Amino acid sequence: MHGLDVFVVSGGDTFGVARALGREGARAIETFIRTGGVYVGSCAGAYLPMRSSKEYLNWFNFTDIKIANLSKNLPDIKRLKSKACTIYGCGYVFHAVREEVRLRMTGNAPFEGVGEIVAPLYGGAAMVAERPSEVLARYCGFTGKTLFLVDEGEAEKTLMGRAAAITTKMGDGRLFLFGPHFEHPGFPAANELLVKAILWDLRDKPLVPKAAVEEVHFVGEAKKSLLRDIKREISNARIVALGIETFSLQWKIGDKIYEPEKIRVFLEAVWKRLGGLERCGGICMEKGSDTIMADCAGRIVRTLREMKGRLDAGEDTFDLATGLFDALRRFTMVFLEVYFRSVRFLNQEQE
Repeated sequence: MHGLDVFVVSGGDTFGVARALGREGARAIETFIRTGGVYVGSCAGAYLPMRSSKEYLNWFNFTDIKIANLSKNLPDIKRLKSKACTIYGCGYVFHAVREEVRLRMTGNAPFEGVGEIVAPLYGGAAMVAERPSEVLARYCGFTGKTLFLVDEGEAEKTLMGRAAAITTKMGDGRLFLFGPHFEHPGFPAANELLVKAILWDLRDKPLVPKAAVEEVHFVGEAKKSLLRDIKREISNARIVALGIETFSLQWKIGDKIYEPEKIRVFLEAVWKRLGGLERCGGICMEKGSDTIMADCAGRIVRTLREMKGRLDAGEDTFDLATGLFDALRRFTMVFLEVYFRSVRFLNQEQE
C-alpha cells in the first residue's frame, strides 16, 4: 500500500473480499490506517471492517460498529429474493429496499451545514455506532423510486433512524463507512460529500512514497492503433452481451448474485470514456498496461461468444461467468488507471 493516501473498498462480495485479502491484507490495511491513512468503505467495503466473529471477516475487526440489518428470522420477502438476504452464520443480513433512499445529515464534521440528500442503496448496511458523534448521516425516508423488497412497515423499522454513514478514528488514521453508494455518478450531492470526507482528514503526504514506475506514451498513429483495437473489442463485447441479456439467468459467484445486465456495467464504464482518450494528445500508462488490456479484452470477447453459444444450446455457463467477471474486473481496473493517468497528464501539459 506504498504511496497511498486513501484506500477505497467498494461494493461486491464482502466474504470474497476478505478471503482474497487474507490475514496479510488485513494487517496491511490496519497498518495503513493506524499510520495516518484514510479508509473509505462503501456497501461491502463498509461491512468489511465491522465487528464480526465469522471466518475471514474476523481478520478485519477494526471498529466496534455493528450491523443493524441482521436477523435470525427473515421477514416475508416480497420480491428479488436472491437480492434480499445473505446467510450470516446462524442468521441473515437482509436488505429491506433497493434504489433511492433519503438520508439526513447529523451536522457532525465534515458534513456540517447539509440537510437531506438522496443516494442509492444496493445491499448496503444500516449501522449502529457506540458514539453518536461518529454518525454522519441517518436513513430518514424513501422516495417514489424506492424498491421495497419487504413490507414498507418492515423496511421503516429496519432502516429509519439507523446510521447510513459513519466516521471513526483508528490510530492516526480514519475510516469512513457508507451504507448507500455515495460514489454513484447519478447522485452529485452525495458525490460532493464523499469528496469532502476524503479531503477532510487527509495527511499531508503518504507515509511511504510510491515506487517509481516506468511510463510510456502512445501518440500519433500508435495512439490511434491502440484505441482502435480497444474500441473494436469493446464494441464486439457490447453486442454479444446485449444478446445474452435476453436470457433469464443468474450466477452465484461466492456470496454475490450476478445477472447478465452486470456485464454491460463494466463495458459501458469503458465505452463512454474512450471518447475522452481520443481527445487526449497522447495516452499515458505504466509499461505493459497495453498488453494487459489487449489480453483481457480478447479474453472477454472470446468468453462472451462461448457463453452465448452455450446458452443457445441450453448448457450451463457458470464456469465461463466466473472467468468472465474476473476478466471484466481486471480490464476495467487497468483501463481506468490508463484513462485517469492520461487525463491528468493532459491537464498538466495544458497548465
